[in-house]
Amino acid sequence: MARVTTKGASSSSFSFSHQPKKFDKFDVFLSFKGEDTRFGFISHLYHALCHQRIHTFIDDDLERGEEISTELLKTIENSTFSIIVFSENYAYSTWCLDELAKIIECRKNNQSVLPIFYKVNPSEVRKQQGKFGEALTKHEEKFRDEQKVQRWRESLKKAGGISGWDCNSRTNECELIQEIVRKISKSKLNQMTLPVAEYPVGIKSRVEALITRLDIESNEDIHMVAICGLGGVGKTTIAKALYNEISHHFEAKVFLENVRERSETNEGIICLQKILLYEILGGKNLEVCSVYSGITMINECLCRKRLLIILDDMDNLDQIEKLIGKCDQFAAGSRIIMTTRNKRLLLTLKNDISTYEYEVKALNEYEAIELFNKHAFRSNKPNGDYLELVHKVIQYAKGLPLALVVMGADLYRRPKFEWESALKKYEKIPKGDIQKILKISYEGLDENEQNIFLDIACFFKGYCMNYDKVVAILEDCDLEPIDGISRLMDKCLVTINHYNKLSMHDLLQRIGREIVRQESPQNPGERSRLWHCEDALQVLTENTGSDKIQSIMLYSPEPIEFQLKAQIFLKMKNLRLLTIRNVHCCGELEYLPSGLRMLDWHNYPFPSFPSHFSPKNLVALDMAGNQLERTFNLVFALKAMRYVNFSWCESIRKIPDLSMIPNIKVLKFCYCKNLVEIDDSLGRLDSLEVLDLTFCGKLETLPSCLSMKSLRSFNLNFCASLKKFPNISQEMKSLEKLYLQETGISELPLSFGNLTGIVELELGDLAIHLHLPISIYNLQRLEYLNLTGHFIFPKDEEIYRHFPVGIYGRFSRYFFTSLKGLSLHDFSNHSEMDFLLNYCCPPSLESLWIYDSEIVTLPECISRFKRLETLEMKHCFDLQEIPNLPRSIRYVSAPTSDILVQVSLL
Repeated sequence: MARVTTKGASSSSFSFSHQPKKFDKFDVFLSFKGEDTRFGFISHLYHALCHQRIHTFIDDDLERGEEISTELLKTIENSTFSIIVFSENYAYSTWCLDELAKIIECRKNNQSVLPIFYKVNPSEVRKQQGKFGEALTKHEEKFRDEQKVQRWRESLKKAGGISGWDCNSRTNECELIQEIVRKISKSKLNQMTLPVAEYPVGIKSRVEALITRLDIESNEDIHMVAICGLGGVGKTTIAKALYNEISHHFEAKVFLENVRERSETNEGIICLQKILLYEILGGKNLEVCSVYSGITMINECLCRKRLLIILDDMDNLDQIEKLIGKCDQFAAGSRIIMTTRNKRLLLTLKNDISTYEYEVKALNEYEAIELFNKHAFRSNKPNGDYLELVHKVIQYAKGLPLALVVMGADLYRRPKFEWESALKKYEKIPKGDIQKILKISYEGLDENEQNIFLDIACFFKGYCMNYDKVVAILEDCDLEPIDGISRLMDKCLVTINHYNKLSMHDLLQRIGREIVRQESPQNPGERSRLWHCEDALQVLTENTGSDKIQSIMLYSPEPIEFQLKAQIFLKMKNLRLLTIRNVHCCGELEYLPSGLRMLDWHNYPFPSFPSHFSPKNLVALDMAGNQLERTFNLVFALKAMRYVNFSWCESIRKIPDLSMIPNIKVLKFCYCKNLVEIDDSLGRLDSLEVLDLTFCGKLETLPSCLSMKSLRSFNLNFCASLKKFPNISQEMKSLEKLYLQETGISELPLSFGNLTGIVELELGDLAIHLHLPISIYNLQRLEYLNLTGHFIFPKDEEIYRHFPVGIYGRFSRYFFTSLKGLSLHDFSNHSEMDFLLNYCCPPSLESLWIYDSEIVTLPECISRFKRLETLEMKHCFDLQEIPNLPRSIRYVSAPTSDILVQVSLL
């Protein structure tokens, strides 16, 4: 057996020094007999698990006694999976047998148990024959405790009957280990849960009531449920808990947050459509050009699938139609769930789907007290002398979970006299005015925290901006966002969702905005922040701005035209954050405040920046579609710059020297149709994480060499004039997504193999034969491969010449051992297709997409993909037969219904 690991996975070396903490949770617990497998199979398995960031407990050289330690038993309980490696001497160890008995006990509580029969027959384990029988006989002679030995026997019998893996002398151990790791990785991904509430009081009973109505096991109909109730009553929390409870029953699932807020513009709807498609298709990115093309794609991609879709915060029929259409295209058994304040929402639907409402009631008195105590005292019961105060606070919250949480967090660790002071404030508030009660928490913040709260409420919420970007901008605003946001989270005033986006509850946002409105109720120009389109237009039209304005969000729902005055921003010398979207500005511009930290102005209409504009603290610049012809280079001399979007800019012909912005994280130049050349300095930007050059059709020259330590995503799709891909001077482990479709590149450099971190790769062009280098097989983390046109893969003698250990050594039998999805477009070379399916794809391939091919029949090897779930073949009009599909298949799409489809029973 082995010792405990650190959470590791980030390091490829072994660490056997860390002892388990009392409440450590692990993904995997390894049980094995050390002398049989420690330095061979187990060490390789442990290394592979850690490499995939699977938190693994491995117990080696712990001090032994007759009894297994309580801490080790707790560790088994806290593990999601247990892997038992049965070897010939396993049963001689009473320690191993105690572990086994505990593992089988935990299996009753839904822990996954994965046995590996290492050079032993499963029947020997199950029937206690051979060495296993001899060991148990010795234990019976040694121990007088018959119950203990009988428990071991029953555990061996049950474990021997669990489906697992046989590892005998003919087994390729490397391939077996990869298969085990893939199974756990996939199961772990499928078991990923949404964050619910820190203290989910009252959630369980409400979720159970919903599950009863949803009738999850039934596949006879599509059900649609609306979870209704007041703001702050817990609709979203219940929906998340419900998702965690039932999502494993469905073929595909997605939870879309904040639909109402994010669907106010077409851009927001497209963003939601992309997320929906990405999640439902298992991580496959699709380009959505417009709302209506998104609707078509959703109807095509989601049809005939048994889905779970949860749409959070819906308020009208239009949102439903643009995200999920009529819903009748889904497979029977699908469930669509919405949270809404509009009780009549489902009544507006015009289809035959079974619909019903579930109204969330406020917490009863006992639930309210428990939830409040959890936040105010971090226990179920209050301190004795606070009991009367607790009951008074509860009366004001009216069972609303949001109010109880915020009030409890605000009063946590505060002395009794401060509680009494807070109660006096509550007494002055009209009965039931929850917003004024919640405002008291805001008043308890320091100046830094209040400013951050208001910036989020009036500007950043709904912006789809990740936490890191918000922090970078606010840091340059002389605020302390890391500490401030952490404090706001402690007080339950803001949250960070599973997409790393900052958010807050609608009620709290309203409070923040009302606080700003009250700064000057009648004159928006005297307020610190403008977010309402009409208010911002009024200030700019009437020129009533002042130096009190710190942020402006001018985002029109519909395109409008606006006559801009040259000195319109002159009075706003403290303006930090400016967004102008969907507004066509005419006129002149002679002044912009140099104190701007974020400037987001799509279709900026002027040929240059104002002459005295010197934004040395500018962090984020989003000027897609700008008309800049002069002062363009100014942007790339601003050392504070982190984020730049100059997409759709026709005037850009060359990206200049970027060495003056070493901290840049994101560069986007999509659809810059006249861009031809990029300076070599770009290839040395160690902080750059995202580089997007999609549809730069005239781009000819990239940096000759790339050495970028932080780059995660690089998009060159549809750069048709690009003939050469740069050399990769050193290993770039961080690059996970690389897109090279429809370029002019016909050959990749040998150094391409240094991109060892790639998970998603798109390659190809209809008009070009692309020769792939032998180093392509270094991409062992590759999960999704999308190929278009004509390809030539290195094979046979060339492989053995470069890799003398052979394909059965370093690369197991298959070259891309992590591959989950393969997509082939306009792929006419059948021999290359056969090679790909026979040698490049592992048996664990899950999805295969073939489009616009002249293929007549699929290769026989398709039957070896024992986990293949999706086979989609579009515009393959010569297709006649699909032979021997594995039993794992769930979805098949072919051009006609006359094709013979066989499902293998092997």
